[in-house]
Amino acid sequence: MSNNSNPSAELSGGLKREGTILSLLALSVVLVVMNTMMFNLAAPQISKDFGLSSVAASWIVTGYSIVFAISSITYSRLSDFLPIRTLLTIGLSSLGAASVLGLFSHHYGVLLCARLIQASGAASVPGLAIVLLSRYIPLSRRGKSMSVIMSATSLGLGLGPVIGGGITQYLGWNFLFAVTGITLLLIPLFYRLLPAEAKKEGTFDFPGAVLVGAGTTGAADVSYRPFLDHARRQPGRTCFVLGPHPPGEGSVHPARVVPR
Repeated sequence: MSNNSNPSAELSGGLKREGTILSLLALSVVLVVMNTMMFNLAAPQISKDFGLSSVAASWIVTGYSIVFAISSITYSRLSDFLPIRTLLTIGLSSLGAASVLGLFSHHYGVLLCARLIQASGAASVPGLAIVLLSRYIPLSRRGKSMSVIMSATSLGLGLGPVIGGGITQYLGWNFLFAVTGITLLLIPLFYRLLPAEAKKEGTFDFPGAVLVGAGTTGAADVSYRPFLDHARRQPGRTCFVLGPHPPGEGSVHPARVVPR
């Protein structure tokens, strides 16, 4: 949580071009959420391409989730005494650079490193967006601004499987990284539009971060591994399939739906 010693002073300046900043934040949130959902679908194909065990393949998704959770809390805490503009620049740079690395990755180790670095940068977007809006948007407009960010999250959840499935099927999973590579174009815009803040004194709870990481690691691994085991055993029996289908059938192939 962000503690502001003098909120009225920060709000007095407000945000210049508030609508533009809010739109850029919403776009960033959409890309970050899509990034998570797209690789959930691509994980079985990646596992097949590299011949990975279920444990190794699960780290493509669970590793991302773990680093994302830890980094999200970290960025929110650091925003108490470091400028949001600086933190967001670091986060988006990490996300964009890792996307370029992943786009040309043809080895599991490189892919996993790209995903973990992606997570460390992507986590800056949702957390810092909420902090920024809470700190600089007046209370009369804050609810509307928050609803835009929440809507962007829902949009990303909806677009992720559709776009991710299409890219994986027709272009290959490497091109999923091109989607988040767009964030590199947003860095100069954010740096120019976000207010400059002074650094403050503060401390960071490293033991607490370690405990959060340990708990997140265990929960993520337990929850995702059964799904990946099933996907590897029955790669054709998925929830839905994108692409051409016989006339008279819907977009869901009954023969490929896993029975309950």
